[in-house]
Amino acid sequence: MDLELFQIVKGVSEEQLHSKFKLLKESITMKDERDILLGWTEGFVDRDKKIVREFQETFHSSFWEFYLNACFNEMGFKLEQSYNRPDFIITSPYKIYVEAVVSNIKKGGREEKDRDINDLMEMFNPPSQQPDFVEVLDEAIIRHSNTITYKINKHFQEYSKCKWIEEDVPFVVAMSSYDQVNYGREYIYPMMALLYGLYYVPEENHYIKKGTVVKPETGAKIPIGLFNSDKYSNISAIIYSCTTTLGKLASLALSSGKSSTNIVYNLRRDYEDNDIPYKLQVVDKEVPELLTDGLFIFHNPYAKNKLDISCFEETNITQYFIEEGEIFFTSNTSPIITRLNIPRLMQPGFETLIQECLRQYNNVSPLDFYNVSNPQEETINFDIMCRVCIIAKIPGEIQPAIFYYDRPQLVPDDVLTREALEHFAEMRDDKTENIEELISIYIARTEEQFNSLGFK
Repeated sequence: MDLELFQIVKGVSEEQLHSKFKLLKESITMKDERDILLGWTEGFVDRDKKIVREFQETFHSSFWEFYLNACFNEMGFKLEQSYNRPDFIITSPYKIYVEAVVSNIKKGGREEKDRDINDLMEMFNPPSQQPDFVEVLDEAIIRHSNTITYKINKHFQEYSKCKWIEEDVPFVVAMSSYDQVNYGREYIYPMMALLYGLYYVPEENHYIKKGTVVKPETGAKIPIGLFNSDKYSNISAIIYSCTTTLGKLASLALSSGKSSTNIVYNLRRDYEDNDIPYKLQVVDKEVPELLTDGLFIFHNPYAKNKLDISCFEETNITQYFIEEGEIFFTSNTSPIITRLNIPRLMQPGFETLIQECLRQYNNVSPLDFYNVSNPQEETINFDIMCRVCIIAKIPGEIQPAIFYYDRPQLVPDDVLTREALEHFAEMRDDKTENIEELISIYIARTEEQFNSLGFK
């Protein structure tokens, strides 16, 4: 029987409906996204008779299960659906038990409905340019730790004792992150820390070994490196995503050739290109995002029932595992770092920001990235001022030009960027400068950044 996802369950009031469910149900521009979601539920059996209600009221956990169901169907996996736990009992071509779970925002935390334009603007910022990177990372580690260890204990104390559970079958926790407003830019960083004790340091662009992180509310030390001993040998691996939300539906719709009022950008990591490793994908039918893009699997080297890497080798899932203390990975594609799903009306302003973020990710100088001619020698006191540079195309000229002005260092980047966009619009409308189009906005806050533009 097909699930009637968008028929309001009896007893559920308007006030109880989740905002994302309401958007999917009511938006006249999201028919294609609704159809894709309904396709995800093909063959899904609601064994507890409550998943439709949960989808309408809390959304994320059901959405994640529907997505996993679609992935397993696409992989050709056969499911045993006579039992109500764990969530997925895969019987062929491999035997695997999968328990699905989501990591949610803590009680009293900033709610996802409060996401604003500034949060969208930060989605493509590289970690080194995220002032709250450590805060976001530690919160993710703590929330994911609570979620995963609960499910591991649940398996050990309850699931493993069910008569239909075989002792030698791999057990996997599949977790999707919705743990804070900006979960979409967590990437693999919280899982590398939580599971392997490898904590990413943006300023040094590498991982350091850590054993704990501190919970801000209590000062308690939360242990990390769960897969560095045999304590959790009953779990074989973690399937993980932080990009499975409405943006995934929009991306798949565009990938199938459907029209959309939104545009989707993916930032991907190309491990075969050492010069420009970070690549921008503007999703469409010719450059699609596939169903399993954005999924990661982290293998437990101490698992008593190891998950065979070949189980998922025909997919776009990126798999991480340890051999002799070294981290390795296997992937058929360039994994997604982050995704930005925005209305097309917002495209002009965001493309400028995205290009600048892409430059910073790849650590390419503005002169090389934008092919800008060397500016004239200038001096500036970076203790109190920063320089806002507008890089624009000049009609009839091969090389772009730089227009710049100084602003106090205390003004944040998002404000300076908005000001620069307004300033550029005025320059073009007033024809005070012979300019054609905006290429980028660059904010130089240090002498090093300043010199990278060609100033000496």
